[in-house]
Amino acid sequence: MRRLLNLNWIRSFEASARHLSFTGAARELNMTQAGISQHIRLLEGQLRESLFHRLPRGLQLTDAGEAYLRVVRESFDHLTFGTAEIFGHGEEGLVTVRTNVAFATHWLAPRLAGFHAQFPAVALRLTAAVHGMDTVWEGVDLEIRYGHDHATGLSSQPITTDRLFPVCVPALAASLKEPRDLLGQRLIHVIGNRQGWTDWFAETGLRGVTFDQVLQTDTSAIGLELAAAGVGVALGHSSLVKPMIQAGRLVRLFDAEIDAQGPFYLVAPSDRPMRAEARSFKTWLLAEAGVEIEAKAPPKPGRGRKAARRSAALASKPARRKRAP
Repeated sequence: MRRLLNLNWIRSFEASARHLSFTGAARELNMTQAGISQHIRLLEGQLRESLFHRLPRGLQLTDAGEAYLRVVRESFDHLTFGTAEIFGHGEEGLVTVRTNVAFATHWLAPRLAGFHAQFPAVALRLTAAVHGMDTVWEGVDLEIRYGHDHATGLSSQPITTDRLFPVCVPALAASLKEPRDLLGQRLIHVIGNRQGWTDWFAETGLRGVTFDQVLQTDTSAIGLELAAAGVGVALGHSSLVKPMIQAGRLVRLFDAEIDAQGPFYLVAPSDRPMRAEARSFKTWLLAEAGVEIEAKAPPKPGRGRKAARRSAALASKPARRKRAP
């Protein structure tokens, strides 16, 4: 039955049932009255049941037609709501942000309720960027990525300034008195990070050390959750680990820390205008991160329409790229 049903016939049936008129349905669907009538006859033949009583002045649904209309409307509603849920409530109000998984999990997620409270009409779609730099920007407004490496044709602005230091569960921390004690622990390493345990131990004065127990993962999000589960000790980014420390899930070990070579950046194509909804998300995100946004002064009185247009054009450009810390 699914293979044989013709959706055009069903669409003609639904419109005819709403209007109780083939003429009204034809006007709505930009078809002829004869075309609508033919669709209904074919559908009734397929179902082997009459859907309408043909009256001198319009139509009346049969009992079978009434029952079938409920099924059709529920199916159309389900399709409409499912499409909106997956693809957003229309492209105009949807902002697609491709984001580093750890940043989305530990930094962005705890703050998103504030964004929705401030911009209730903007729908967000978050997609994961796990490795490398995706050069496909079709359907993507903004990206949050880690590190300095950006392709040409992109505007970027740093969001965070990070330091790296060891973190673990409170129960384990009680037994660790000095950095050397970590050499006997399982150390969690994030594959692809430019800094790791060798750099941190060197900062403490322990150079050339070896460690036998290493657990590798490919995202900081997994690494921090492993540490919070008591599996081992992780090197945490200061911007990501703060909520977990505040919640008591993790504690910081020792004062030694190293610079994370590369903050998180907000990146967007520089060769196309940014939509208003995406600008709202960008403004909110940078404000949450405490990044100063360069504001353009409104045109002074008497400068005329040309000056006003020039000022508006400047205001719509991406913020000036700042030097990475």
